[in-house]
Order: sequence, then C-alpha cells, then structure tokens
Amino acid sequence: MKAAVYHFTNRSHIRPKVNQTQLENLRRFAFSLGFDEVDIYCDEYVWSSRHSEFDRFMSCHNQYDALVLKDFDHFGDNTISCIRRMQDLLHDGIRIYTIDDGQFSDAGIPLQHPYRVATYYCSTCAQFKSTQIISVQNEILRLFVEKRTNWTLINQYADSTTRQKAKGSQSELSRLLSNRDQFDIVLVHNLNNIHWRVKEFSKYRRKLRLDIYSLQDGYLRFIDPADCSFRS
Repeated sequence: MKAAVYHFTNRSHIRPKVNQTQLENLRRFAFSLGFDEVDIYCDEYVWSSRHSEFDRFMSCHNQYDALVLKDFDHFGDNTISCIRRMQDLLHDGIRIYTIDDGQFSDAGIPLQHPYRVATYYCSTCAQFKSTQIISVQNEILRLFVEKRTNWTLINQYADSTTRQKAKGSQSELSRLLSNRDQFDIVLVHNLNNIHWRVKEFSKYRRKLRLDIYSLQDGYLRFIDPADCSFRS
C-alpha cells in the first residue's frame, strides 16, 4: 500500500524545523493508516501558481493508493474546485486523508435514511432582491426534501450578504452552528453557500460536524479526524 503526502509551506528554508515537523507528522499519520510506503511532495510557496510539486504528484497520482494532507486547504483555495478535484481523485480509486478535516468521502448518498435536515442558503444579490430570492431558493430546497428523500425538514436558514466575508456576515449560519445537535445533515444548493474559500468552509464544517448534501456538488460525508489512529 503506497501513499503520497502533499504539503506546502511559506518558504520552508526560513522555518525548516517547523516544516520538517509537519512533514514528519504527515508521514506518521500515513503509516498509522496502514501504508507501508510513503512519498513526500512539498512546495516551498503558498501560491498555487508555484506548486510544481503538486503538479508532479498529479502527473503520477495513479501509482498511489492514497493522498495524505494536513487539511482540505492544502488541496486548493476555492471550495467547489477543491472538492471536485478531490472527487476526481476519489473516483480514480485514491483515498484522501487529512489530519485536521478527517477522511474525504462522497460515497453512499443517504437520501432514504430518516434524517433530520436543516437547509442553508446564502444570497449575494443586492439587498432589495434578497428576500424574494431567498424565498424561492428555500422553496426549492424544501421541495427536494419532500419529493426526493425520506428526510424530515426541521428548519431553514438563510443569509443575505453582498459578498461572503471571512467573518461576521453570516449570522444565520452561526445560528445553524449553535443548533447543530438538532440535525443529522445539512442541505445546500452548492458548497459555496457555506463559504467559497476552502479555509472558511472547512472551519464551518468542523464546527458543524454533520454531513452536507449539495444539489450541485453532491454528498460530502463528515468523518471525524478523531476516528483516525494518529494523534499529533
């Protein structure tokens, strides 16, 4: 069983000890998962345009059984493009494990499980249009639950913002987070509704600790990082 470790850092020659410690953690994590051969790919820049080692991994990814990362953020900046790239690898038979975000999985869409569902939508349109748009989008989500699943709709949450900032602009999402124990799954139109930046999306997902189903992007199962055998 062979795994690839991928990591990037802000010029590792400036802080080599920190970088080497992180790479060793990732290597140990891979071995703890049962892989007996581990190759390291590490870029020395945070900018994706300079990720030659990532490109090198992608050019030969078929020789590996798994990819090991620190978190989803190390696979891309944009949420939807990151998830789709990981889905492509998964469908090529390459499992994806992260220390911070758990195992990536989109298998087994639970449409017929008797789940309690919350829907979430975020409008980025002008304020005067938001109320009407939110009403329509909430109705689409409600009809999907009613017509296509065996779920029970518990509540619907929606925010309106002219742009998704990193902090402070999604009060309804914060309310959903505070009520997460009432739900088994969250339904959205697309994953960007939660946040378009992977770092922020992952932060919210770790707080939710729930599966997410997107009408556009498919099913994203939550697998707790604590279920892995590695401890940093």
